[in-house]
Amino acid sequence: MSKKAKIIVLAGQSNAVGVGHVQYLPKHFDQSTIDRFTNGFDNILINFNSHDIKSNGFVKNTVGCTERSKRTLGPEVGVAQTLSEKYPDEKFYIVKCAFGGTNLYSDWLTPSGGEAYGKASHNNEENHNENYRTAGWCWNELTAITDESLSFFVNSGFDPEIIAFCWMQGESDADREHCIGYGARYKALLSDFSARYGKYYNNCVFADAGISEIWQEYKAINQTKESHAKQTENCFYIDTIGSGLTTLNEPEGEADIAHYDCDCTVKLGNFFAEKINL
Repeated sequence: MSKKAKIIVLAGQSNAVGVGHVQYLPKHFDQSTIDRFTNGFDNILINFNSHDIKSNGFVKNTVGCTERSKRTLGPEVGVAQTLSEKYPDEKFYIVKCAFGGTNLYSDWLTPSGGEAYGKASHNNEENHNENYRTAGWCWNELTAITDESLSFFVNSGFDPEIIAFCWMQGESDADREHCIGYGARYKALLSDFSARYGKYYNNCVFADAGISEIWQEYKAINQTKESHAKQTENCFYIDTIGSGLTTLNEPEGEADIAHYDCDCTVKLGNFFAEKINL
């Protein structure tokens, strides 16, 4: 009997990449917790394609591991923290695909999501096959790293199982033009993901986080997310506003209001992991 490989897919735009500033960790966490974040978790590995850096395989999930300068951290730290506490004897594998400033109307557009609103600006020119012309470049990168990860486990004698798909995106769609069609493209994202990878999971959790209130049409985006969660089995909406996640405090004196503060980036990951039950 093959061993299970429990996979969490984490995807989205810059708050999925994570822009929590590592320098503020001592402001929010004690040293023993920071040491755990820095040293990584023995039972959590990550394979990532995040903004401008790839891991090219599973590596230890540590603070700053998915960011080239190592000055910021992502929600995968919080995912690892919670899972290691809930399931210390289980091993988990995070597959992360996230790119800042990306939208669902073209960049993350899936095959059944309809026509793109213009070309995806970051699509790699060398990819001229039909697949890359009919879906957004982010969707293609997501399926590429997910396929790669699944193949790795199968070839290594494991039985891979996707236990969660965590989505942190919507900021770039929160304008009057694009928020109208967000619901249809959002449903297509989840249905296309399920259609492609359904054989690798049973009762996979879909956890989706709302966007902050600094965005013009944040209410419309969050309502779409929340409504879908209420109507869909195993789909959960994380109310980031109601939960008190903030973007207004860091860096001190010149806050980056588009991105969650250091502790809130970790908490976002905590919230994702709390939705996972084995």
